[in-house]
Amino acid sequence: MSADNESATSPFMCGVEAPITFQHDWGSEDVLAASIIQRMVEEAETDSTDVPDSLYRCIDPDALEDLFRPLQDGTPRTSGEVTFALAGHYVTASSDGTIEIESELGRLKRTGGNLLLTGDVPADVFERLSAQFLGEAAYDRTQLLALYGRNSEVARSRLSRADTNAHRAHLLTYEAPVRSTAQTSQSDYPGQPSVSTITGTIEDFQRAIDDEVFELQHQRRGFEPGELRFCFDSLRLLSDEEDAQTVEGFLRTVTNTVDEVLGLGHYVFAEAYDSSRVLAIEPLFDVTIQLKIGENGPEQRWHLHDTDYTTIWFPV
Repeated sequence: MSADNESATSPFMCGVEAPITFQHDWGSEDVLAASIIQRMVEEAETDSTDVPDSLYRCIDPDALEDLFRPLQDGTPRTSGEVTFALAGHYVTASSDGTIEIESELGRLKRTGGNLLLTGDVPADVFERLSAQFLGEAAYDRTQLLALYGRNSEVARSRLSRADTNAHRAHLLTYEAPVRSTAQTSQSDYPGQPSVSTITGTIEDFQRAIDDEVFELQHQRRGFEPGELRFCFDSLRLLSDEEDAQTVEGFLRTVTNTVDEVLGLGHYVFAEAYDSSRVLAIEPLFDVTIQLKIGENGPEQRWHLHDTDYTTIWFPV
């Protein structure tokens, strides 16, 4: 399902961060579809006029109501539930009238996930968006940045922009091997993120990322959901140097590792969204954030894969 309204000004998306519930009387004349959308609008603090008309047609009200209406003799149905996707949200309706709504993005924050950032836009647009995902110091998160073809100064600038705690940030940088054996060198300076340089194959870099994630998890005695914020930059440079199969294998392993520790990872691919290289790896991610330069500056739209929903364009 897609709601791509170029003239809209506000994204109707991901408004229900934490699951909410309400009760519906299956025997009443109230239209459940309208009640669900109204609750989503209220929770997202969105103007109801921003909701596309097509959204109201995404739910077949008669089919949904008929599932749980009392039997012909008036006996209430006592079991069963159905879950469906609506505008980037999961909606679960139960026979007892309990309706639960949560957003796909809200679920990702609670269970971990991986986001692909892509588009043919200036580097500063990626810097701004990446800093947002790395999180603020007030939330006491752990940041891990894996840099391929990017220098550590870029990462330090991004972390400063995100207002992170330097002692909770860690950088891994990759250098092509001069000799056949993998090497790791580390440099730590007071008040600066720790930096480890991995010299070896791309497989060595992938193992170093996995090892660092699990070491940080051990140091923290386990991560809370979304506590680890992981960034990989740059997928474009990695794809320039490695074949498609190697890139896919690398990403599959790293994204699985981030999922395993309930982290939230984002991966920078500075290339057009519809390029063959981007489309080839897109299925490995939970969300794709497409970027462009609009009339009023940088814009983004989100492709939420599990709920099959695409937002409208809105400012970065």
